[in-house]
Amino acid sequence: MFTSVDSNRKKIEHPSNENVQIPQSLDNSIIKESKSDFASQLDNLLFKNDEYTKLQLTIFGITFIVSIFIAAITGIFLGFTFGFSIFIGAIAGIFYLRLLAKSVGKLGKESSGVSKLQLLVPVCLFIFASKLGSLDVFPAMIGFFIYKPSLILYFSRS
Repeated sequence: MFTSVDSNRKKIEHPSNENVQIPQSLDNSIIKESKSDFASQLDNLLFKNDEYTKLQLTIFGITFIVSIFIAAITGIFLGFTFGFSIFIGAIAGIFYLRLLAKSVGKLGKESSGVSKLQLLVPVCLFIFASKLGSLDVFPAMIGFFIYKPSLILYFSRS
């Protein structure tokens, strides 16, 4: 199980593997395939020439920067818990926006309506913030809606 190295002998000793059985079905190719699938999805997301994908990434970036800025300002002036709650709410808002964008992207191709799955995000945020003592509910819900000023900021530019 453990590998020990004796620095005097400069030799690596491995314990015996008598009781260890490795099934033939377990292969590193599954891990390699999942890593390559994740890498290909990431490449598709970041290097697509699709305008809708670029719009999504820009809005997510603006929302993240605005949320860090607002969380830092409120953390300095109103307290760490308030700023942290706003930041957690903003991350939940970005996740909500991502689910909504994914659902809108499937319109016409795979579905005829927008999924209701993203509506669980604010509900879970509210429950999580109310049960956890280190988060405040009101700042977390304010943070959740930070994506709206980011959208206004993005679309109001000339």
